[in-house]
Amino acid sequence: MKELVFYFQVHQPRRIRPYRMSEIGRSHNYFWDDKNREIMQRVAEKCYIPATRLLIDSEIHASFSLSGIFLEQALEYAPDVVDVFREYFRSGLGEIMSETYYHSLSSIWSGDEFRSQVQEHRELVKRLFGIEPVTFRNTELIYSDAIANVVKGMGFRNIVTEGTDQIIEAHSPNYVYNSTSGMRLLLRNYRMSDDIAFRFSNASWSEFPLFADKYARWVSESPGDVINVFMDYETFGEHQWRETGIFKFMERLPVELGRRSVSTSTVANAAKNNTIRGTVSVKQPVSWADTDRNLNAWLGNEMQTEAFEALKGLYWHPDKKTWRTLQTSDHIYYMSVRNFADQDVHSYFNPYQSPYLAFIYYMAILEDFARSGRAL
Repeated sequence: MKELVFYFQVHQPRRIRPYRMSEIGRSHNYFWDDKNREIMQRVAEKCYIPATRLLIDSEIHASFSLSGIFLEQALEYAPDVVDVFREYFRSGLGEIMSETYYHSLSSIWSGDEFRSQVQEHRELVKRLFGIEPVTFRNTELIYSDAIANVVKGMGFRNIVTEGTDQIIEAHSPNYVYNSTSGMRLLLRNYRMSDDIAFRFSNASWSEFPLFADKYARWVSESPGDVINVFMDYETFGEHQWRETGIFKFMERLPVELGRRSVSTSTVANAAKNNTIRGTVSVKQPVSWADTDRNLNAWLGNEMQTEAFEALKGLYWHPDKKTWRTLQTSDHIYYMSVRNFADQDVHSYFNPYQSPYLAFIYYMAILEDFARSGRAL
C-alpha cells in the first residue's frame, strides 16, 4: 500500500521588540512579549487546536516537530495547545520528532552547540510527552552529509530534508533512502507539498480549486512508495484560512485516499516499512527555504552575515538561555532581501516594517547583551 507521509513543522519564535540604539546600557528587555502572546493565542485558536482535533477525529497519521521555543510559549500563553498535542500523540496516530530546541542555525557552525540544543529539546519532549524521538529534522530542513553524521552519532534512526531539484535529478522523492551516515532519509516532495501549502487558495492556479478526490488521485498515480508532504502546520487556518475550505479538504482526504489504497503514515513508520532505494549524498547544505533551497534565506546578504558573526562571537556570555534564544533563525530570516517571489514569503512572516529595521533592532540588542555580559 502506498503511503502519504505528512510532516508538520510547528514553530513560533520569541520575536525581539523594536529596540532602539538609545536603549543600549539602559534596558535589557529584548523580547516582544505582547506581540508573541497575541500571535500564539491567535494561531492556537485558528490552527493548532482545531487542526490537531481534526487529525484526531479523522484518524490521520502525521509526524510533527515542535520547537522548544514554540512549546515554551504554548505553555505560557496557550496551554490547551500542549494538551491537544499530548492527546494526539497518545492516540498512536502521531510521531514527535527531535530538533534544535531554539530552531537555530547551530548545525552549520558548532557541533557542540548543536548537540547541546538537541539534547535540551529531547529532555523537554520527554518531560512533556513521555516520548523519546527516533526521527530528526533540522531547522527548516537544513541538511548535509556532515550534519547527518552528527545526528547519527546522537542515536537517531531517521532524518528528513528537502527534495531539491538537484537531488531529485538522480533520486525520486517518492522512495526511502539511506543517508551516507546510514540513517533512513526521506525527501520532501516539494511540488505536492506546495500544492497545499501555497497554491490551495490561489484562484489563478490552473488546478484551482483543489478538492480531496483530485489530490488523492495525484497521490495514487504518482510513481513510488511514499509521497512526502512536508509543510508548516500554520498552513491550516492561518496561512490558508478556514474559509478557503482547507479544513474540509483535510477531513475528506483520508476517505479519498482509502478508496485508492493509500494510507497516511509517519516518517518513522514509512522508513521502517519500505525498501531502501539507494544512498543520497548531499555535500553542501540544503534547506526547504525560498526558491534557492540553500542557506541564502539566512546568510544571503551582508546584514545577515554580520549579524550571524556577531551572534556567534557571544558564545562566551554567561547568560546561555538568552544567547540561545537570540540564535533562533527567524531573527536573521527577517533581515532577508530576496527576489520578488521569495520576498513575499519573508514579508508575511516579518513583524517589522523592513529587513533593515530587523537588523538595526537585533544588532542593538546584541550590543547591549555583550555589554551586560562584560559587566558581570
